Amino acid sequence: MSDTPEQRHTRTARSRNHDRFWRWLAIALALAIGAAVIALAWPRHPEGVRPQVIYTGATPRPGQETTGVFITPMDGRGPLLEEIAAARREITLQIYLISDTPTVDALAAAVRRGVHVRVLLEEHPYGGGGGQPEAFERLKKAGIDVRWSNPVFRFNHVKTFTMDGAVAIIMNMNLTVSAFQQNREINVVTNDPAIVQHALAIFEADWERTAEPEAGPLIISPTSARADLLELIDSATTSLDIYAEVLRDDAFFRAIAEAAERGVAVRIVMSPGDEKQMTTLRGLVERGVRVRIVSDVYIHAKLFLADRDRAFVGSQNMTSTSLDQNREIGVIIDDPGAVERIGRVFDVDFRLGREVTP
Repeated sequence: MSDTPEQRHTRTARSRNHDRFWRWLAIALALAIGAAVIALAWPRHPEGVRPQVIYTGATPRPGQETTGVFITPMDGRGPLLEEIAAARREITLQIYLISDTPTVDALAAAVRRGVHVRVLLEEHPYGGGGGQPEAFERLKKAGIDVRWSNPVFRFNHVKTFTMDGAVAIIMNMNLTVSAFQQNREINVVTNDPAIVQHALAIFEADWERTAEPEAGPLIISPTSARADLLELIDSATTSLDIYAEVLRDDAFFRAIAEAAERGVAVRIVMSPGDEKQMTTLRGLVERGVRVRIVSDVYIHAKLFLADRDRAFVGSQNMTSTSLDQNREIGVIIDDPGAVERIGRVFDVDFRLGREVTP
């Protein structure tokens, strides 16, 4: 029996709908693939690079030392909150500013599970900002043992954790929302026993307001930082990459300029500064240093990456106050994976920055 006109019409409509469905599906797939390719290729920022996050795990394995980094804003809070959550006995923290709610909540949760949390907080940050009395009371109400930092120092500008005497986190960053979401910050996580014990010794001396402990692997202001960092700059033979929030120290200006003049490829990445800062940077450009200014993230990081195989990360700025009067902590690392990741992120920031000319 032949089909009726109505049946033929229905079958034709179904066929057209079927063809239309597959045509639109093919178009949608093509658009999705194209968008993915563009997203991967577009040179937006280090977030577009998406290298594997390298940082110490929450459970260090006995006998195996691990030193890595986490970098904001791309890594966010995860690495830090994981280490806080892994603590079972004690957390120590020296910090300049703390206002980030998830971080404070994580410390409060540690207290509730029986961890002894101690915090040394700067009482009078530069400019009077930071909401320090409120932060102090917030920590105290959470059951955290909190004290104002030792007034013998101009500022307690340290940003350093220890967990259970087994893990240390040496940071550029304050514990603020902007540090996690808007700033370029580089932070070292390690279970190297010498670094952890030195960080603990500094904390205990500052907690009890006793004498400076013996020297160790950390870069400490005001005792050793100036000499140690100038030595690192002088040791560079092929390249020197620098993140800086501020550069106002004459000795560091000379050391950086001399490195460029002896043939080291020196690059600096900073955020826009005042005219005095820009004049200093133009002076370095005249000596052979390449300087780029970035605006899409705020450069709060403090980094010297020498010869792409050793990196200083810490709280020290290139100012006389930071180096000679403050309590500051930094560290020089040579872990290949950590150093290589720092270098990749620096390369992207430098590529996207605006060149400073003489």
